[in-house]
Amino acid sequence: MEDVYAVLNKKAALDVTSQQSVSVTKVLDPEIDLGTLLCFDSNDFDTQQLRSNQEAYLTNETRNNVQLLINKLFELPLKNEDGYMYVDLPEPRYNLPREKPLPTPKPLTKWQKFAIEKGIKKTPKPKATWDEILQKWIPAYGYKKAAADKEKDWILEVPGNAADPNVDLFAQKREAKKERVAKNEYQRLRNIAASRKIKVPAVGLPPLEGTLHSNQLKTAVDVAKISTASVGKFQPKLSKEVISTKKNIPGLKKEKIPAKSMQEEKSSSLQILESINNKKPKFNLEKAANKAIHAEEVERAREKKEGGGKKKGGRSRSKGSFKRPTANTGKRLGKQKGGRKRR
Repeated sequence: MEDVYAVLNKKAALDVTSQQSVSVTKVLDPEIDLGTLLCFDSNDFDTQQLRSNQEAYLTNETRNNVQLLINKLFELPLKNEDGYMYVDLPEPRYNLPREKPLPTPKPLTKWQKFAIEKGIKKTPKPKATWDEILQKWIPAYGYKKAAADKEKDWILEVPGNAADPNVDLFAQKREAKKERVAKNEYQRLRNIAASRKIKVPAVGLPPLEGTLHSNQLKTAVDVAKISTASVGKFQPKLSKEVISTKKNIPGLKKEKIPAKSMQEEKSSSLQILESINNKKPKFNLEKAANKAIHAEEVERAREKKEGGGKKKGGRSRSKGSFKRPTANTGKRLGKQKGGRKRR
């Protein structure tokens, strides 16, 4: 029995020594930021242990720093809610850098700016409203809404100040609705263009087919000026004329390259030579294989043509060896009924 107790005590002692303590002591206390769960250890490494067993030493140091961070977390006041225990982390002291910049906010549309200025808040629209005239619930959209409008407005009163009492008020109402829908659609497209920074004409109509843009007119003026024999050198200029700075106007002469010194010319030539030498020739394996196959096919076709196209091992026949049909051995058909056969 003594041997059994000795073995159990030895095993218990080994278990105690294998379990590391939760209390960690260091020369310099690490700096801990609980808001971001960071631990900065400014202690020096033990170079001897680091060289002898690097993996085990770094693992032990990491474990100790994590243990210190967990000890600090357990010092925070616990809170209980619905049977769950939690702690509130303090405000972080370090701002962690982002991998990508902050996303830029989308520009507000014209309606959004107007709603902010007027304090208009978006409220969900009801799907059905109560109509006092029909005494029933009418949907906000759909075929039932249109049927209810026809049922409600089956008669329209002609206003007393109407210029023409014989005007079709129903058609006038339909046209007004179409104009409202078109105006809303036009405003929606303008908002999309403004959010995407697309330039739209100030007038609601697009330019005609024959009209040119202002940039095209400026280019045409510049081309017309340099169309003289002196390439526009002696062309008179207007008092408030803006001189074009474009270099790619058709007809302009290229600027002459200024003269270089011998050293500059030598260095530029050496750079060109070096760039040519550095270029490695590209070998296209597929193209080379196709070229070799094509050459073999051409050679095979040439040999076949020179050989006369005769099959090897075949039996040669002369012209007279073929049997020809003999005459006066067939039967002549009589007259057929039904007319001549068309081919």
